[in-house]
Amino acid sequence: MNALPTEWRPLTVEALSGELNGFDSWVLAGGYSVARITGKDTRMHGDMDIGVFRSDLEACLAALGRGRVFLCLEGKHVAWVGGPVPAAVHDIWITDRAGKFWVLQVMVYDDEGDRVIYRRDRRISWAKRDHAIEVGGMRVLNPFVTVLFKTNKAQMEDKEVHDVMALIAYAARGQGHITR
Repeated sequence: MNALPTEWRPLTVEALSGELNGFDSWVLAGGYSVARITGKDTRMHGDMDIGVFRSDLEACLAALGRGRVFLCLEGKHVAWVGGPVPAAVHDIWITDRAGKFWVLQVMVYDDEGDRVIYRRDRRISWAKRDHAIEVGGMRVLNPFVTVLFKTNKAQMEDKEVHDVMALIAYAARGQGHITR
């Protein structure tokens, strides 16, 4: 086996759709999503992130091509050989076609039916329809979901759980300047 890449050369936002070979059940996530929402790209980006529901994950990875997909599992990059992805995997790194550089990170969002489940506190969930907003013709991760993951608080009080769920739904329904 060839050595794994040690360097990132992330895809551009414009290149994502072509790279995903017709798979369209993804949302722009990470720093590029924040830049798209705010209209300001205020920092360098070391990677490119998209979000995919676990229920759509196999189709996404198949579209990318098996030899380029590496599951982030227990601190290691494990080649995906097809089939279901272990529940412990929440990040997947993708190489360029030559296998020399990392170009994309797929962030996995656990889902059950029409709900998305926050893996760090399963009491928090939101409707799939509230998971993304549309900005400039592209589906972008709801900014409150971004904040939720970035805050990374291990244990929340019930009142905080309620507030977070309400904010996610509020933002996704086009309140303020962001519309669907």
